[in-house]
Amino acid sequence: MPSRSGRGRHAGGNGDDEDEVLPPFFNTTFSTHRASPLFVGQQGLTPARLQQLGHRLRDTLVGDVVRGIQIGLESTDTPTGQVGSLRSVTIRWFHAQRLLSDELSFTEQDGSNDIADSVMRQWNRLPEEQKRGLWIEIVHENASYVALLLPGHPGAIRDRRTAPNGWAMQSDSNVLERSADQGHFIHLPLLLLRMPQALKGIIGEWISTSFDCRVSKLNLGTRTLVTVWEDWIKIAGLPGKGPDFAIILAFNAPIPKKAQAGTAVESGEESEHDGMSTEPGLRSMEVTISPQDLRRFFRAGEQASELFRSGSSGPWENDPRERRRLAGGNADDGWAWRANQGPDEHPFTEALARYLDHHLALNLFHPSVRIVQISCGGFVVAQSRLKVVKVGSVSEELSRAAWVFVTRLGERVRGEKMLDLGL
Repeated sequence: MPSRSGRGRHAGGNGDDEDEVLPPFFNTTFSTHRASPLFVGQQGLTPARLQQLGHRLRDTLVGDVVRGIQIGLESTDTPTGQVGSLRSVTIRWFHAQRLLSDELSFTEQDGSNDIADSVMRQWNRLPEEQKRGLWIEIVHENASYVALLLPGHPGAIRDRRTAPNGWAMQSDSNVLERSADQGHFIHLPLLLLRMPQALKGIIGEWISTSFDCRVSKLNLGTRTLVTVWEDWIKIAGLPGKGPDFAIILAFNAPIPKKAQAGTAVESGEESEHDGMSTEPGLRSMEVTISPQDLRRFFRAGEQASELFRSGSSGPWENDPRERRRLAGGNADDGWAWRANQGPDEHPFTEALARYLDHHLALNLFHPSVRIVQISCGGFVVAQSRLKVVKVGSVSEELSRAAWVFVTRLGERVRGEKMLDLGL
């Protein structure tokens, strides 16, 4: 359920926002989605219009698709009907920065190399209306569901668009800038949902219809997961105790099928058993590291003078098309983006790759190897879900790390075309 913040010391805030109601974020598992720019027209999203939209969404839920919501609850181990009747549907603005902490502070020195300060300098240059997020809250008698639309980080996106590695593609907002008045759109690219699966589809369709936009599932790939983890280390540090660090690797490496004796192979015909299986061989592998050893990996990576290259490289090394075929359809995967980075950019990952190559003969940077989940004491982030953990009060380091965490995801969404069409 939502909590009421204390007196805000948010930069750019005013007295009316001191008792602002904020949505839940910490210790909450969200599924990740993305949305193209929302068309709001000349009138914008005033409180009166938000109230009207809330009434429309409530009418949709209680009128046509209430059975769909109940069916979805079965997947969350909640017996059908126990959520009770629908009490309210509320849509409101909130300060995106205050979502993480009222005490969040950053320096304004342009020469600072701190990641969080660099992000915040560009954030502070945005107009106030671009620093807000949109919160949809659906409250039943015994349960509540949340949808959060969060802004991205346009400064970092501009840097990525001009990067030579080609990782970032032209976003939908570029097209809109040439064809329509940008004052009629708001950019809230990152959509986080905490609700049953059936309700996710309903909310996604309602947002698409109401704001003439496109909503799709966001599959976070290797690059995003690695960047989020490495940023977290540099801002929040590495713990000496607590839960183990775990990273799950997946493989796009199918098993070759051998022809069986006595088949049509003997007559020169191609057998259905020839070629590669459509199912992958080794599906996944989890690597667990104790908190006491995390610093050793990080120090080893910092001491490296060049990028690690395994001795098991193949013809894909200098063949972009073969690398992309091995990596699959996600532009975040494939490890090609490492070519334009130094060893100090992701020191922990570099050290982990050396360790796996030496002890397991596993080339982490092979295009067929991808990272699908990272979990530590501070967060869990996977291909389509995330959770930022808070134990006790929110510290300065946690606020700063969580802020970069969220803006990195917003950057990932706005930096690419929306290719997936379904929730």
